[in-house]
Amino acid sequence: MLKRLFTLNRRDWIGLVCWFLLSVVIGIIALPLMIWREVYQYDKYQLSRFEWEDIVRYSIVIIIGSVVNYWLLDLLL
Repeated sequence: MLKRLFTLNRRDWIGLVCWFLLSVVIGIIALPLMIWREVYQYDKYQLSRFEWEDIVRYSIVIIIGSVVNYWLLDLLL
């Protein structure tokens, strides 16, 4: 499981960047959206397993992006 967590392909890097940018724009609201999207993909495409490593990776990036969002809002307001 830990090996999968640290193995990143091109799709994973693109997802990390997109979720970071989204969380900088909308903050922590991106976290439930990401979880909903992962559950939706699992159900719609009938994946063989739920991708927990994506949840962990994206959650960390979203939290970091939310902190940046907070700092930017604090700086501007």
